[in-house]
Amino acid sequence: MNENGYIRKIDELGRIVIPKELRQKLKIQDGENLIINHIDKTINLSKYSYIVNNETFIKKVGDKVSRLMNIDVLIIDLENIIYSNKNHKITIYDKKLLEYIKNRENAKLSELIINKETKLKGYIYLEPIIAKSLGIGLVILFTNKNSQELDKLCKLISSIISFHIDIT
Repeated sequence: MNENGYIRKIDELGRIVIPKELRQKLKIQDGENLIINHIDKTINLSKYSYIVNNETFIKKVGDKVSRLMNIDVLIIDLENIIYSNKNHKITIYDKKLLEYIKNRENAKLSELIINKETKLKGYIYLEPIIAKSLGIGLVILFTNKNSQELDKLCKLISSIISFHIDIT
């Protein structure tokens, strides 16, 4: 990188390579979509979030589930908490959560660190949100009551959100 930024050549197909350190810093995954805009002679690239673009739907699902089932719900994308019935306003969270998304892992835990200030304890269920063949977010359900059905409910919520994103 020089004082003007990164300098890259465009190949014969019009492609450019975004430097690895920049992709890591911006948490851009392989296969992730970017939005390309231009203003005059400036080209802007920005991340496209399927979850943020479906935020209203996701919040409605989160509200209904938390009220009907009397459980706590967190829905996150790669950078932010999109929904929380506990009004968590956290935008930076533990990197382990990103690993669950990237690896498309579901889990049942008794403790989960969201960040330095927030630690969840109890019965915690995680299910990745997968759309367009990418891990794009995570559904987290947590409660103090043990229930075999919460695992299924977490999968159902993730599937509903994934399906909604895939068809929009």
